[in-house]
Amino acid sequence: MGERESMTTDHHAARQQGSSGLRPWVTRAAERVLDTPYLKVRREEVLLPDGTLIPDYYIIENRGWVGIVPLTSDGRFLLNRQYKHGIGLEVLEFPAGAIDPHEDDPLLTAHRELMEETGYSVAAEKIELLAHMYANPTGARTRIWWYLARDVAKTGEQKVDPREVIENLLVTPRELLALIHSGQFAVQGQIAAAYMALERLGYLRASF
Repeated sequence: MGERESMTTDHHAARQQGSSGLRPWVTRAAERVLDTPYLKVRREEVLLPDGTLIPDYYIIENRGWVGIVPLTSDGRFLLNRQYKHGIGLEVLEFPAGAIDPHEDDPLLTAHRELMEETGYSVAAEKIELLAHMYANPTGARTRIWWYLARDVAKTGEQKVDPREVIENLLVTPRELLALIHSGQFAVQGQIAAAYMALERLGYLRASF
């Protein structure tokens, strides 16, 4: 068990934009119940707007993640094929990874993860923020920064964790869409990033 803390704020809720009239929940107390290098879990005592008290609301905590949509100079997307034990299947996805404790800027993570997982790099002026997302706002305080990296080039070798085996492949925009619609590219945040990148690059046009 971690040390119990008295809380009088609701963390991020007070800073959310909009004025819907919805009242935020208030965290009355919290304690860290699991603390490992790979997973941290916090148990909170939460007061709802109607006065209901939830004594054991569990939240997954981390520093956030970064995803990169890499595009080569000839207009192909760089993907990873990797086994994911959580679902027991191989998945296709863009390079992505957790922000390290010493990385105070998600952009640093983007450059590192791209090189580590693919051996490709991108010039500083060729990478731009694509989107900022939340992975699971109900049960996790996980933020994800997505970057679009143009004109990526092979400049090194993979430097992945020994437990990871990652195959890289290049696909055209049409092939990427086909992979999405066939269910082969099926991670939800990755699909959102793919469509946002395709729109920004001019491959998708609104018809309304």
